Amino acid sequence: MTLRAVSFRFLALVILPAFLIQGAQAEDDPFGSDWPEGPGREEAGYLCAACHSLRMVTQQGLSRDDWDETLDWMVEEQEMEALEAEERELILSYLSQHFGVDHRPRHVQDAPGFRPRVQPGSQSQSIMR
Repeated sequence: MTLRAVSFRFLALVILPAFLIQGAQAEDDPFGSDWPEGPGREEAGYLCAACHSLRMVTQQGLSRDDWDETLDWMVEEQEMEALEAEERELILSYLSQHFGVDHRPRHVQDAPGFRPRVQPGSQSQSIMR
């Protein structure tokens, strides 16, 4: 058997099925591995993905108060529908636990002049861009 035939069989029998399985798993999870399991995952994921990339959320690293202000800003300035109190609490808890200050990406933490506080209505409001 030639090297080409062995390579083709390896690709067909090992690599391709692994790739297909991984693709199927990714299709089953609309949020991806960046969104940890937990209460509020789906609610937060679908809410955020309706307007912008989920990657924008994972990069924020905001405090609970900042997430709360950001939701207010989205309702007031971006025409997001206001959330019911129970759903808002669930989403705030999820975002602050999984994408809070303690989970701020290293490149953001190390940025010169980094200010963790979101400035609603200012040009620095990056979560909506």
